[in-house]
Amino acid sequence: MILFWLICAVMIAIALAFVLPTLLQKSAAVDEHSKKEANVEIYRDQLRELDADLSHGIISPEQHARDRDEIERRLLDDVSLPEQPKAEPVGPKLITRTGCGLIGLGLVSFLIPLLGSSRFAEAQPTVGILLLALGGFVLLLRSNRNTAYALALALPVMAIAIYLKVGDIHAMEPRKPVDASAPMTQQAIEANVAALAKRMEQNPNDADGWAMLGRSYINLEKYREATDAYSKARALKPQDADILIEYAFAMAMANGRKLEGQPAELVNQALRIAPENPRALELAGSAEFEAKNYKQAIAHWEKLLGKSSNNPELTQAITERINEARTLSTGAK
Repeated sequence: MILFWLICAVMIAIALAFVLPTLLQKSAAVDEHSKKEANVEIYRDQLRELDADLSHGIISPEQHARDRDEIERRLLDDVSLPEQPKAEPVGPKLITRTGCGLIGLGLVSFLIPLLGSSRFAEAQPTVGILLLALGGFVLLLRSNRNTAYALALALPVMAIAIYLKVGDIHAMEPRKPVDASAPMTQQAIEANVAALAKRMEQNPNDADGWAMLGRSYINLEKYREATDAYSKARALKPQDADILIEYAFAMAMANGRKLEGQPAELVNQALRIAPENPRALELAGSAEFEAKNYKQAIAHWEKLLGKSSNNPELTQAITERINEARTLSTGAK
């Protein structure tokens, strides 16, 4: 983990190395004092040239005196002019203040989650990142030392905030291998079912999703919840035999394992849609057996028996139930 943060620090330092040198460069403008010294040196050169012309006889003493007086007068005027204060443009000041203000707000916004839960706190660190980015963009419109200092503070904070938002701080840590063959705990199964139920609330038109949720509740032996889930699945797919059968089973289990009433009606409806469905035949036989209609029960189970030749255990169970129904049918005569 220490190595990871060192790498982050180096990357941030490299990014700042591209930005700060340009912003920290001094202005190349010549100040007013330097301008005056340059003007004085020019007048001195003119006086030296004037004296050289006089010594070579190029001009007369009278002309020399007049020209010298003129040069000295101009020099005196330039040196004695009062410095006019230059008004700093409002634009650059406003840009700097706006950029620094946005960065300041961005930094302060990261403290909001520490003060308690609120809608603004839930939006962090997204709001803070946006404020820092906007402030940095505004400051880049004006290059000076204040911009450099502000960006030197804002860039690392923004980089860390973005990583904490979209990154994984534990990505470099060794993780224990997941044993796919290990059974899930009851708590993990219930958590997955709760997550599925929450997802179905956001997507209520998914019939297969409701059916899956119903099966999950049956596995947890939560038959009332399973009945509600299958009711929603059936409303979306009223002609789906599998959904009708599972709905009937969940309702029967919730009603004390009794198929009479609506569960039996659902089974018969599924049987009309899919006459060869093994689960429908099994439940239909059970419903008729429960109603003491033994001949009808035997008919459904014998039909199912012809489809279960590859399953010895199911064949044995169905045969036993058929024999029981025959015995009861004979005794009822």
